[in-house]
Amino acid sequence: MSQAAWQDIARRKRAERDSKIPAEWRISLTSEIGRPIDYLARCGILTERDLALTDPTHDATDLLSQLYSGKVTVEDVVRAFCKRAAVAQQLTNCLTEIMFSEAIDRAKWLDAEFEKRGKQPVGSLHGLPISVKDMFHIKGYDSSIGTASLCFRPARTTSQAVQILLDAGCVIIAKTTVPQTVLTADTDSIVFGRTINPYNAELTAGGSSGGEGALIAMGGSALGLGSDGGGSIRIPAAMCGVVGYKPSAYRVPIDGQRIIGKGIFGITSLVSPMVSGFLARSVRDTRLAAKVMSDAKPWDGSPFIYPHPWVGLSCPSKPRIGVWLKADDLHFHPPVARGLRLACDRLKRAGYEIVELSPPPFQKASRLAQQLAEVLDLSYMRKLLESEPHTEIVKATGLITPNSAPPEFSIEYLHEMNYQVARLAMQMKRMWNVDGGKQLDAILFVTAPHTALPFDKFIWLGLTSIFNMLDWSSISIPLNEVVDKKVDTAVVPPKNYLSELDASIQKLYDAEKFHGLPLAVQLIGQRFEDEKLLAVAEEITPILASRGQSKL
Repeated sequence: MSQAAWQDIARRKRAERDSKIPAEWRISLTSEIGRPIDYLARCGILTERDLALTDPTHDATDLLSQLYSGKVTVEDVVRAFCKRAAVAQQLTNCLTEIMFSEAIDRAKWLDAEFEKRGKQPVGSLHGLPISVKDMFHIKGYDSSIGTASLCFRPARTTSQAVQILLDAGCVIIAKTTVPQTVLTADTDSIVFGRTINPYNAELTAGGSSGGEGALIAMGGSALGLGSDGGGSIRIPAAMCGVVGYKPSAYRVPIDGQRIIGKGIFGITSLVSPMVSGFLARSVRDTRLAAKVMSDAKPWDGSPFIYPHPWVGLSCPSKPRIGVWLKADDLHFHPPVARGLRLACDRLKRAGYEIVELSPPPFQKASRLAQQLAEVLDLSYMRKLLESEPHTEIVKATGLITPNSAPPEFSIEYLHEMNYQVARLAMQMKRMWNVDGGKQLDAILFVTAPHTALPFDKFIWLGLTSIFNMLDWSSISIPLNEVVDKKVDTAVVPPKNYLSELDASIQKLYDAEKFHGLPLAVQLIGQRFEDEKLLAVAEEITPILASRGQSKL
């Protein structure tokens, strides 16, 4: 494919998407906009009712109660969310496939069915406006994953997870952006361009579910279906100030656009390389979505889903929570360290037992995760990208075009990798048993050593990828706090850098530029204890957010 060819495909694909935004929903981008998230209310497109119906301070669970009762119609709600998503797209570039017209038609049908059934909802997610990460298939729409080679090749089937949500009564309003290859933590592609952070247009929204993170933060969707292979849900959630839940593997279906080779099973002894999960406005929304998935018995339609019915666990009385206040050979940026300390202090003041733990070998685990990634068959993706340029962040990862010669693979090499994973899993498992075998209920940590970064700088995923490798469930939770340039000034002097990685990360900190970015923590649970993790997370989230947002 020549340069002119891929550029023409990208131009036509963007034009197709943009044409689906009604003229009356278009905003003028000629004036000074400032932070995208601040411009929503004054863009002139959204009415007071639109803003009320889509208000992010009301979560999907609240919205569903309004829809169940008939106090609001699905059409009114969906139309308002479509308008807000249209504005979000124009401000952050977060959408790939726009489905507003189809969504409004489905909303009308759901309203008619609601009346026909005697004001009974059509499914447990009746009328909920949702968005779907681009890699998932929706019949009749592209899953281009930011590559020109996959544009204008609509899916012939719908992914199982998407179908379950539709069967539960959801309304899909759009598909959302991913980075070229879906293998990076910064959402940029040659087809759609870069998705930007709602809190700072000069910084990343994260990735690979970056479009979902931006759209949920902008209030343009009530719930987002994403995927996470190394932090791809939790990272954009943390960067954009929303909730991001990564389940244990084999609980939510993960079929969609192919990224890696078909024969991935057996690469590691523990996990699927990627899991489906959710980005949302609240923890209880992720729990609701996970339960909907489980109640649909996806194992009946897939041999790769464990038959694990949802267990309705309540939070243990005053759960014991471990905490890693630091990482090995690595400092956190000042606001991230402050956020973690605040979270611990708030939980202690509320009477929770907090147990400080020695940090695991994150850098060693990250190197192991990188070695496992190099074993993955990426020949399909490499072939797709042969005839088009690679984005800077794709080049930086070195996965598609390795920066150094890869190791010679053999069965013995793979066995050694599996052995190292098993050793790490056993070592980490012991962390859950403290004080003579008394178990922790969850572990509190950070999602990344920094907040959102300048473009093409988010390379190291070691504080999230380890939990993919171990298959521990985890969730990123916003703290209702932000970076404060007057407070977060305690930078690490060069003489105190702990490693080359630490030096590279510390040099990125800019209190002035990062001012106002959301802070988050990561809460971690054990493998297949998703219900317990979400129960604990739901209970402690109001405490974590109790101090209120900094005045900016």
